[in-house]
Amino acid sequence: MTSLGQKVYVYGRLRGVTSRRIDQSAAAAGLILTRRSSAADTIVVAHSTVGAAVSDAGELRLALRRKADASLVSESLFRSQLGLNMLPRAGDCAYSEDQITRHSELNVVQLRTLVLYDVMRPTERRFSYSDLAAARAVGRLRAAGATFPKIISAALALEQRGLSLSGVRLTEAPWGELLQVSEGALAQTDGQLLLPLDGADIDADEAFARAEASEGERDLDSARRWYELAARLDLSDAVIPFNLGNVLDELGRPRDAEIAYRQALKRSPDLADAWFNLGVLQEKTGREAEALSSYEQAFAVEPHYADAMHNAALLLMRRHRFAAALPLLEQIASLSTESREAKRLAHLCRLEIRRDAGGA
Repeated sequence: MTSLGQKVYVYGRLRGVTSRRIDQSAAAAGLILTRRSSAADTIVVAHSTVGAAVSDAGELRLALRRKADASLVSESLFRSQLGLNMLPRAGDCAYSEDQITRHSELNVVQLRTLVLYDVMRPTERRFSYSDLAAARAVGRLRAAGATFPKIISAALALEQRGLSLSGVRLTEAPWGELLQVSEGALAQTDGQLLLPLDGADIDADEAFARAEASEGERDLDSARRWYELAARLDLSDAVIPFNLGNVLDELGRPRDAEIAYRQALKRSPDLADAWFNLGVLQEKTGREAEALSSYEQAFAVEPHYADAMHNAALLLMRRHRFAAALPLLEQIASLSTESREAKRLAHLCRLEIRRDAGGA
């Protein structure tokens, strides 16, 4: 786990979490996010990097500069520290690293790569029986010719469905993808029944990375195309259509942006950022009642979402609903000592409420 005040670099994307939420959660946990890997005390290795960062034989090859004493942390451990998810309870950790390698025919390097990608979750380098079962499953797949990036990707996809490597039967397709065998039919590890097509030559993570790079270079048309491809390749991650909506909004296509935000919310109704951006879009297009509802949804999902409360309060004040705006502004003021604007607006609301009471 990372320590208070440490500089943290996130290598890759954290699936399903917006940049704002990561920044906010890290700050609340007392961590300092950095964009320079060489300055980081801790490097979080995101699941999305497996294709680029893991060799076929299971060796780690991080394409970044880092300090000699920088520690590597898995995505799940980092998410749990930020309060974004809970780690599953570990079983009885009765096995040592040597015992796991001996019974699975994996070496220590391969084992530690599996740990870093959350295929196994030891406690102080002691492993549970479920870890042993997962290691044996990896060993069998490896002996059958599967590569480590494909094995790890399959394990992560199965985990999203509440399954594990040791509990399903996998087979390798002619194009190299690991497929789940279920009742005689083949399905991808995300549960989608396999269509009679060759395997894709690009995955959602690569398309997403190219979209982000294009967006950073202000090549918005290319970013739009890459996000659209990523959304087709990954049908569950809400951040992909959310980012697509941001690009479409910048391109001056508000109707398409709204469709993208609503697609994000269909995938994840608790994505507060999508509610907020939808509200901003609705407010810009003159639909204030809808905007207010969207802002309210944003801070219902994330109670300390100050920007959503601020925008909602301004809309309420414009509608002369000062009594409804006041508690929102007071809550914003309670969140930060620097919220002078919220305090000023709260004072105005109190004046208007007193004036209305005096005139009644």
